[in-house]
Amino acid sequence: MKDIIIVYPIKETAMKLCALIVKGGYHVSHICPGGTAALEIAQQKESGVIVCPFVMKDMSSAELAEALPVDFDVIALSRNGSEQYMGNMLTVAMPVDRNEFLQTVGILASNQTGFTKRSESENDYILKAKQALMAVKGMSELQAHKALQRMSMNSGKKLFQTAMDILDELA
Repeated sequence: MKDIIIVYPIKETAMKLCALIVKGGYHVSHICPGGTAALEIAQQKESGVIVCPFVMKDMSSAELAEALPVDFDVIALSRNGSEQYMGNMLTVAMPVDRNEFLQTVGILASNQTGFTKRSESENDYILKAKQALMAVKGMSELQAHKALQRMSMNSGKKLFQTAMDILDELA
């Protein structure tokens, strides 16, 4: 099983999520108040699943997902009611159905899953596409990342596939 890390700024909410996940039969290895702390822990692990709010004080869930090492997945809890999949991140609408949530955690935490796994070459495509958008359209890195995510969600393609499309289009 992969490590499960909960990132939540409100300790009570983090403890409730932890209790739910543990009651579901999974082990939570860490609880962090922000994305930066989770990144530091992830750098020391081989793989894992991070459960966090869609937006944290120090970064967005998408920024966290992008910065994580390969073999890490993010389950982002969204209050706006939308469910999305992109790259190594799943966005789950709140309120969440407990059974569906635990099933999602279980799938991502199992060693057999390659559900949202991204290779280094896929990460390279994403980085190159962001750099191309920054150069051609004069965007900041954050703007380029958000534009890439938006295009990925609109097209229904994985983030790296969208990045490849952008690189092909701009070539």
